[in-house]
Amino acid sequence: MLKSLKVGMIGAGGWGENVIGAYQQNPFSRIEALTDLNLNRAKEMAEKYQIPRVYTDYREMLEKEELDIVSVATPDFAHREPVCTCLEHGLHVFLEKPVATNMEDCNAIAEAVKKSGKKFMTDYFMRFIPQFRDAKLAMEAGKLGDIIEGYARIDDCVSVPTSMLRWSQDSSPIFFIMIHNIDAVRWILGAEAVEVYAKQQHKKLRAEGKNTPDAVQAMVTFDNGATVLFDSNWVLPRTFDGLNDQFVRLVGTEGTAYINLTYQGLQIYRPEFEGAFEHANQSTVYVNLMFYDKTTGCVERSVGHFIDCILQDVEPAITLQDAIEPTRIACAIAKSLRTGQVVKL
Repeated sequence: MLKSLKVGMIGAGGWGENVIGAYQQNPFSRIEALTDLNLNRAKEMAEKYQIPRVYTDYREMLEKEELDIVSVATPDFAHREPVCTCLEHGLHVFLEKPVATNMEDCNAIAEAVKKSGKKFMTDYFMRFIPQFRDAKLAMEAGKLGDIIEGYARIDDCVSVPTSMLRWSQDSSPIFFIMIHNIDAVRWILGAEAVEVYAKQQHKKLRAEGKNTPDAVQAMVTFDNGATVLFDSNWVLPRTFDGLNDQFVRLVGTEGTAYINLTYQGLQIYRPEFEGAFEHANQSTVYVNLMFYDKTTGCVERSVGHFIDCILQDVEPAITLQDAIEPTRIACAIAKSLRTGQVVKL
């Protein structure tokens, strides 16, 4: 009989709760301890998900708990230290995207993974969404032919950088949302980026005192000759139908793939919306939806895949290189924004 893996959770914010739910419902995992700098939030999540112990310092958790996995859901820029420490303790690590927001941290994590010999996976959960999987299968079957060009948009409402994230000025649309499409397109194409050129806009958020771009557009050329325009902003108006907007189009010599995750079938329109994150578009099943008190969707599939890989002692489908390359591309985009120049990878 397969054993139940003991999990430690670092980070209990909005996304962290999605991951907590996925672990707690999996029959082969159990969260034994939870760490968050906000003790009240940690206690709230521990009570809701029946987690025995809480900490405000992950180092204390690592010293006191006997764990198999640590799941890291800290802010984009705060991954290196907890990930490397967990690997040094001989623990498997499941990390939320991106690996890091600079290549120094990214490379340090990669070296720690190689040295540890433990399982490591970055949660690029778009790969566990059926629409992206089917596009990948169509590509592999030759149904799209050679990809000529593409367009990949993922945007957020202004509520995200102004209300949801206290640390939005320490990240950007590149690392918080665009990187999802960077990973998904690279995976579907089976190709590596060789050149990027990017532009940005600073208006709305700067006026509100946040030093982060409103919008970024990046033209990325891949080694198979395809050019893809990655387009992300996080200043959509509060009145937009949903919290985010995502669309990918890949045009090939034999066919074209369209992936629209914005409208999946249900909008509920009312005279006004009361909450900061209340919207007409209710089509969020691909991320995290509750069916009879159980988490479904790509988060559950991603976490489940990592657990299976540990129990069966196989490597995750999302490899270490898969983890690194989207960050490398994102950092090249950031460099192009700083220099105004084309950046070669």
